[in-house]
Amino acid sequence: HLSRELARHFDCYGIDIMHFSQHHDWDRLHNKGVSFREQADTKTMTLTSICNALATTRASGLPLWCMQQLFAATPSSAAVVQRAHSAVRTYSAASQLEDTKQVSRTTYTDYEQHDVCIVGGGIVGLATAREIINRFPKLSVCVLEKEKAVATHQTNHNSGVIHAGIYYEPGSTMARCCVTGAKRMYEYCAANSIPCERVGKIIVATSEAEVPILHELQKRGTANGVEGLEVISGEKVRELEPNIHVTAGLLSPNTGIADYAAVARSFAGEVQNSGRGTVHLSFEANEFTPTTIRTVNPSQPEESRDVPGVVVSGVAPGQKGPKKHIQCRYLITCCGLQSDRVAIAAGGDSKPKVLPFRGTYYQMKPEHKNIVTRNIYPVPGGGGIPVGVHFTPTLHTERGQQMIIGPGACLAFSREGYSFFDLSFKDMVSTLTHRGLWSFAIRFPKLSIGELYKDLNKAAFIAEAQKMAPGLTLDQCEESFAGVMAQVFDDEGNAAKDFIFERKLLNGTTLHVRNAPTPACTASMAIAEDICDAAAEDFSWNS
Repeated sequence: HLSRELARHFDCYGIDIMHFSQHHDWDRLHNKGVSFREQADTKTMTLTSICNALATTRASGLPLWCMQQLFAATPSSAAVVQRAHSAVRTYSAASQLEDTKQVSRTTYTDYEQHDVCIVGGGIVGLATAREIINRFPKLSVCVLEKEKAVATHQTNHNSGVIHAGIYYEPGSTMARCCVTGAKRMYEYCAANSIPCERVGKIIVATSEAEVPILHELQKRGTANGVEGLEVISGEKVRELEPNIHVTAGLLSPNTGIADYAAVARSFAGEVQNSGRGTVHLSFEANEFTPTTIRTVNPSQPEESRDVPGVVVSGVAPGQKGPKKHIQCRYLITCCGLQSDRVAIAAGGDSKPKVLPFRGTYYQMKPEHKNIVTRNIYPVPGGGGIPVGVHFTPTLHTERGQQMIIGPGACLAFSREGYSFFDLSFKDMVSTLTHRGLWSFAIRFPKLSIGELYKDLNKAAFIAEAQKMAPGLTLDQCEESFAGVMAQVFDDEGNAAKDFIFERKLLNGTTLHVRNAPTPACTASMAIAEDICDAAAEDFSWNS
């Protein structure tokens, strides 16, 4: 009876029941089914209802470990159905390869299995998982995040600005992705009722010497496809923002603000609700073992072959066990502050290394938060690190509607430390032995020392904002949050000017995102498209 029911529902999804029986312990499964059937009447549970639960999923196959999980369920109809759904959602055995017309199936393993594993549950990793789900309907995806929630670090600790694409080198991937990504972000937030507003931005020159920089930025932004850029006089700036007293400004009407953590959570929800994606939290991936996976053509089982894959192993953060394992055909890492370490563990090069910079924010007290209505930025300085202390209105689910001032850009001695006194010996050694750090410090000594001083001194910090808003006083401001940004420098102390991918590692199964700084949140959906383009090329995926 079990065999007939499974065969009927497998046939609905084009699954070869003979292939299933050849590659799994069918007798053992059947015996468990008979035993379960004998108890079905007393448990008000029928085999048909079990199979119906399985058939409602989008799974293309079912390994023995999923069935064992099902038959071990508690004697409750609702519990069995729930566990059936849970079991099948975590596994998709078939991946249609359009170029060979073969179906890829893994052989029996105790490990949870997916076609693609993405390490990193920030906005870029989740956007990539979403893009795979939407573009490649035969692939299953698993996202591994070491924290207890997605979007915990860089995604949730930034200004929340939707950048228009002004600053970036024309022709660079960063410029293209920022402009495209900003349009997608506005559309996505509107479609999903996520806080977002096109408030605009003015980049201001506080002296005549800085005015030529505004014209250069206008030229660069226009070349990148940014619309509506206009250099305006200081008088015009004061008409728009009465508290801002400057020489001139560059008006960008299409710059905006959004809650990127909410966007990332929405991406995660899409992945999980697709039926082909899962998100595992508290999974710190620290070991990547190349393996082989058996693939067969269901119509010609004798034509089986072994293909490369990866077993991703990890534990909960700070723990030694128990070890958790995921087996996948393809691995993509999007690990932000830990991108270099994860990449090295998964076959990547020792460079580029991450340097962490902590950005401290202040905020206007509630009665003063209407000091401006737009993003107000200074002209960018040298060094390639953040553009300086600026005013930004926020729309954040957790922190509420604020007017923040910041961030600084102080070198951090803990990649995930949000105060000056947070220290990690491992991170400190990594930072201080980075040749690019010392090259940068020698080239920009005032910037290096000045950022450290501002981080410790509120008056020095607010003095930067007072250059744009002379009426600002210390008692109008209060402390707010901090963020840590991953920045990549070469050995000469030059900040990377574009996104960096490392490809075809671990026997051609792996792609690493080694550098994705600002404007990664703005550009996340466009970056995800580029990552999937690279993966499709490297892994021979077809939409």
